[in-house]
Amino acid sequence: MIHSSISRRSLLRGALAAGLTVPTASLFAACGGAATPKTNEARGTLAMTAWEAYPDQIRTLLASFKDQSGVGVDLSLIPNVGYGPALQTRLQGGQAIDAFYNFAYASTKYVDAGWAGTLNKFAGVEDMLNDMFPASAARHRLADGRIISVPYFSAVHSLMYNQSHLQKNGISAPPTTKEEVYEQCKKLKAAGVASPYAGYWTKQFLEEYFLVYLLADGITPFDAKGAPVFADDAKTLSVMEWWKAMYQEGLTSKEVLTADPGAHVTAMAQGNSTFYTLHHYFLQIIRTTEGPESKNVTISYRHPGITGKTLQIGEVIQIGATAGGARAEDAWKLLKFYGWKDEAGKYSTFASWAKAAALLGPYPGLFKDKDFLAAFPDYYDMPKLEDSFANQSDVVPARVAPWYASFQVKVGDRLQAMLLGQAGVKDTVDGLAADAKNLAAAGS
Repeated sequence: MIHSSISRRSLLRGALAAGLTVPTASLFAACGGAATPKTNEARGTLAMTAWEAYPDQIRTLLASFKDQSGVGVDLSLIPNVGYGPALQTRLQGGQAIDAFYNFAYASTKYVDAGWAGTLNKFAGVEDMLNDMFPASAARHRLADGRIISVPYFSAVHSLMYNQSHLQKNGISAPPTTKEEVYEQCKKLKAAGVASPYAGYWTKQFLEEYFLVYLLADGITPFDAKGAPVFADDAKTLSVMEWWKAMYQEGLTSKEVLTADPGAHVTAMAQGNSTFYTLHHYFLQIIRTTEGPESKNVTISYRHPGITGKTLQIGEVIQIGATAGGARAEDAWKLLKFYGWKDEAGKYSTFASWAKAAALLGPYPGLFKDKDFLAAFPDYYDMPKLEDSFANQSDVVPARVAPWYASFQVKVGDRLQAMLLGQAGVKDTVDGLAADAKNLAAAGS
């Protein structure tokens, strides 16, 4: 039950700002072949499309952009649920959109289909990439050299935990390995914590956890060519066995395979769960719900595992394929303002999102920027969060390959079947490897 004082809308607002709602499989139906669209080279008001979260804040940002550049922007919003298919329908129908939010794993497909343009020709794009953490740039520059997007936001998967629960149950420190996660959860369950471990294990989101758990144990998911080398590492089977035990032994809620993030936030805020693995900004959501245990929740900046690495994620902004000439230059100015620095050289958009939703960007300079640091909630350890980006996370470049979005769907189906005991661990790993190879060979 959700406590009456906690607004479900406020629980999810940070998640919606980050585009946490995953588009349906219909997004992946088209694999290119679109005719080259006619370009509009005339200067004028730009058209931008975003998902429907913090609309007033987006409009304020676009007003600031107009004040600096003299270029107006007409904003169109699409609900978070179904954003991808709706955006695709508009672009396929010939609607001219100069800039739009997108999911990173769909970004290459949009370029290949002729719905989004590349950024290589624009002045300053290399400076933008050089300003990023080295690992982060792979989300925006493909292996073939094409630069296809700018950051909307970045995040790292983190283990959030209730310090009070650990102390009350004689646990001196948060877990550093998966075995310790299991052992601590067993102890907490015996002590009366209803569902010690929480994760957003829906079919649409299991792929991110798959990568998080592999990376934390030093397992390379894919090689530079996108081959599924996780299947060749014996540790992968151990990770899957751990995962299956966590679910089947009741260390998570039975609803973990279907529950939305708000349910887990509530469980943490109310003290019904001790651990929650999801993007770092969920700590802010847990804290601002003001449940009886909210203030006891913090982050372990080293993810439990042999190496302690984690997954770095983020969504993007792309330039539309119809903008050309001077109009394209104006659209690039908008992308720079929104995904890098404003005309004054400040990370003003990122400071705005930091204050609203504890979102980050993939730039080391943010962690030295006074305005950004002042906007970020003070219960984060910023040097440790910076280290997570710089040294303890990977973006997994295969995630922007054209075939990967279809692979994501396969991951959800196979892993839920494994967790439910409908498929064996070895068969699941082998099946996932075969899916990746087959989809990559088909190109979608």
